[in-house]
Amino acid sequence: MQVRQGKEDISVFGDYPMHRGGGVNPPHAPAYPMEWDAKIRTVEVVTEVRPSALDEILGFTPFERVNNRVAFRFMLSPWHTLALQSDGLFDLMVTVPVRYQGLFTQTHVFMYCSDAMGITAGRELFGYTKKECTFLYRETAQGSVSGWVDRRGTRLADFSFTPDPDAPPVRLVDGPEQPHGELHVRRLPHPAKPEPAYADVVYRDMPIDYVDVTPGRVEMRLHPSDQDPLSALEPRILGAQQMHTEVFGGGLAVEDRRILDRLV
Repeated sequence: MQVRQGKEDISVFGDYPMHRGGGVNPPHAPAYPMEWDAKIRTVEVVTEVRPSALDEILGFTPFERVNNRVAFRFMLSPWHTLALQSDGLFDLMVTVPVRYQGLFTQTHVFMYCSDAMGITAGRELFGYTKKECTFLYRETAQGSVSGWVDRRGTRLADFSFTPDPDAPPVRLVDGPEQPHGELHVRRLPHPAKPEPAYADVVYRDMPIDYVDVTPGRVEMRLHPSDQDPLSALEPRILGAQQMHTEVFGGGLAVEDRRILDRLV
């Protein structure tokens, strides 16, 4: 386990202050910072799925579906200021392009995270669909990547990526303009009945600069699960690429963060 040394009045989550009374529980001693940074290594698998499957999921949101493509992003942050584990923080993001109130953006319809702080900060602050997971993300010197994602002992996904400079690039949306930022519905459950006590739409746009993008070939298998029905999307793989960032910052000073609408 790695342990980060904090400064006086600065948390062990890197050089970010814990904003006392800033809305993060408990207010007198916040559980995690609202800001962080990381380096990220991502295998992105762009797929095509049944439109009806997306319509069912997006029915829980006010967002408009753009097409029937879904990106499966296997993301490892080997260094992340929120992470405690020595192998870093991992996310599997299942992402759909959407439109809402004039924004051309995206939402993560499924999301899995290996670190408790990453789960809490993502769900509470932004409404991410994060659940816990364990993972394997193994890279070789030749640039190939393989791994898997489990949740509570159940396998959700396996993947294997091989670099191929001749592989055609495929994006989440055809054309030069790609979705910008992301949208989610942030909910708080009602304590006395199975429904939300409130729900709002949160927009987030963060600076992210991929310095190395490598196309390739990928194999991906999704496993059936009632609680995590990724395989019900029945994706057909269109293309894949591996992407790296040097520094990925999540901070109040560098992001566009807004509440766009109150739904409940």
